[in-house]
Amino acid sequence: MSSLNSASESQQKKPWVFFAIGFRPFFWFGAVMSCVWMALWLLFLNGVEFNVNLPLPYWHAHEMLFGFVSAIIAGFLLTAVKNWTGRPTASGFSLFFLLIVWIAGRVVMLLGNSVPDIATAIVDTAFIPCLFFFIGRPIIATRNTRNIGILAILGGLIICNILFHLSGMGYLSMGVIPFVLQTVINAVTLLMVIIGGRVIPAFTQNRLSSVKIYQFTWLNHLALTTTTVFLMIDTIPGMEKFAGYLGIAAGSLNFIRLLGWGWYKTFPHPLLWILHLGYLWICAGLIAKGLDSSYLVDDYRNIALHMLATGAMGTLILGMMSRVALGHTGRPMELPQGMLKSYIFITLAGITRVSAPLLPMQISTVALFLAGGLWISAYLIFLYYYTPILWKSRIDGRPG
Repeated sequence: MSSLNSASESQQKKPWVFFAIGFRPFFWFGAVMSCVWMALWLLFLNGVEFNVNLPLPYWHAHEMLFGFVSAIIAGFLLTAVKNWTGRPTASGFSLFFLLIVWIAGRVVMLLGNSVPDIATAIVDTAFIPCLFFFIGRPIIATRNTRNIGILAILGGLIICNILFHLSGMGYLSMGVIPFVLQTVINAVTLLMVIIGGRVIPAFTQNRLSSVKIYQFTWLNHLALTTTTVFLMIDTIPGMEKFAGYLGIAAGSLNFIRLLGWGWYKTFPHPLLWILHLGYLWICAGLIAKGLDSSYLVDDYRNIALHMLATGAMGTLILGMMSRVALGHTGRPMELPQGMLKSYIFITLAGITRVSAPLLPMQISTVALFLAGGLWISAYLIFLYYYTPILWKSRIDGRPG
């Protein structure tokens, strides 16, 4: 009888396992949103009009950064901070509430002119402060000073989103929006450098114990400091040339770090090489931004931004979601059969999107559609293989 009761209780709890820990809902909804919103963007490029209250390129950039990327950041940090501090972040009802706040932001941004601008701004800007609360509480309570920088980055994202909406409502010049969007890309890039520099060598060492991983404290500090300063001054007028040389140095230093992480042994292990490839995109994006800012090459800004956005973010997000979902559901660290196509598609999407500005106009337009289609395909494949993993209980019976 007791076993029957246990089975009954397990069945009753099963639907709520989705809200047991942050990566489950935010990885799943983030991946769904990236496919749907990318499809909407392709429809716009094909001439379909939407009732949004912003120029559509700005809407697209905002939603991919403050919608999709912020969801994945939330899923990762809600899970990681719990491990780093030993304190809970958000689960159950609080996690459900946080997800609803995020979804509400996506809805009002999509409804556009159907919702008053001030209401759109309030609803959309609410998510990251709520995330800050759930992340900041355990970090501050445990005096986890190593991760205070992550809170600073989240604070920067909050300010940027407020400035974005103030510009959209006419309180600030619309010229502020490109500055805000570039700043957000810089902030997320810094977060990727911080997190990637911690986990990529660690994951590689754990999987390939015989491989020598070279980590030099002075190099790590120099690379992170150079990257931080560059990304902070990159958008400041009058600092372009100095920032440019700093960007080239930042990309080069991070590339030297990457060379020491055993990349040459990762090719048989997709869960590893996808992370190394994502970090390589960061290095290339920093160098390209530096070349553009220093005027050593002309008009590489768009290429550099998409190296970081489509290339680095798209690749690292897919790689981290794949690995985190396996590790935190008690599954072996083996990529599901068929998921390799997802990694290939996201890599081709990055290469195609970065190449588009270099092509003749007609071919460039085709390249944009191709890149968008490859992106959607990559994340649809992820959803196909990982929906059961994200929605079902851990296979080892542990909570989470």
